[in-house]
Amino acid sequence: MDWLLMLVVALNNIGAVPDNNFKSGFLKAFSGFQTVKLSLCAVSAEKQLQICQPEPEEELLRSVLKSSDMSEPLLELQGSGDRLQKAVRSMFFPGRERKYEKFLLTGCDGITYFPWAVQIVNVYLPAPGWEQKLEWIRKADVIVLYGSESEESRGFTTEAKRLRPDVPIFIEEAGQYLSGGLKDYLRDLFLSYLKNRIKIKEVLEEQKTEQQIECGQARQVAETLGVDLSLVGSVCDESGYRITRCGLGCF
Repeated sequence: MDWLLMLVVALNNIGAVPDNNFKSGFLKAFSGFQTVKLSLCAVSAEKQLQICQPEPEEELLRSVLKSSDMSEPLLELQGSGDRLQKAVRSMFFPGRERKYEKFLLTGCDGITYFPWAVQIVNVYLPAPGWEQKLEWIRKADVIVLYGSESEESRGFTTEAKRLRPDVPIFIEEAGQYLSGGLKDYLRDLFLSYLKNRIKIKEVLEEQKTEQQIECGQARQVAETLGVDLSLVGSVCDESGYRITRCGLGCF
């Protein structure tokens, strides 16, 4: 079937990010990504989105788009957390003309705001207070650790493996390129992500529900396929399915 498959990767950084950071190496290793730089800021109350008074998509995007450099390519969005979430999600709505199918989200807590994306957690040591980010470790798809062999490095690795014995940790050098092992793993991770989106789309089409699905059904899809509920919600957005009878906060 002729489906447009969106690959969305979110970066989560712990510690001070160096000039030669992960993003530079990532974009060299994986082409075709639209970089979306997200900046959180307070928005006046009268401009905040209301559940019962949704803001038109084009107006929303204009209000948060601060700069674009299509030669990079780069989009910079600035706004409250709610507005940024809705603006990024709107890029997946059906009928929108798209130049890109792959997005790299930077500059924001991707795990909190975009849980349906592939989650890469970059740890730059020394990183005082990294223990406050343990929830990121629990939800990471892959952890990339920068820093020399040190007591802090060993301590971080031990704690991460205790919380997530299954999560891969790659020890990298801060620079312009990613190691071969990390690139190979990310390729497999992205392929798995896309396959999961295909599976969800196939289940939605089998429902034959006139482009809508109940929240309970969506939960069942997630459980049956072994995917996160937030990914089901994202694919529903992308495919034009409306989620009905939804428990508050599910999607």
